[in-house]
Amino acid sequence: MKRQLVSVLIISMVAFTGIVSAQDNKGPKIEVKELQHDFGKVAEGTVASHIFEIRNAGNETLIIERIVPS
Repeated sequence: MKRQLVSVLIISMVAFTGIVSAQDNKGPKIEVKELQHDFGKVAEGTVASHIFEIRNAGNETLIIERIVPS
């Protein structure tokens, strides 16, 4: 009985791992080097900018529909 349970658990884990890895390869996948940037103190009237590097590591088109600054 224990041997059957262990066998079922191992087979389930292997099958689940295959499903997860197969899902990882489909669709767009966003990769961002840094998620936030702190400008520190910026004097009023000063223009501050920063470039975030974003990469699509997936195999389909990545569409960024909205960016929300904080």
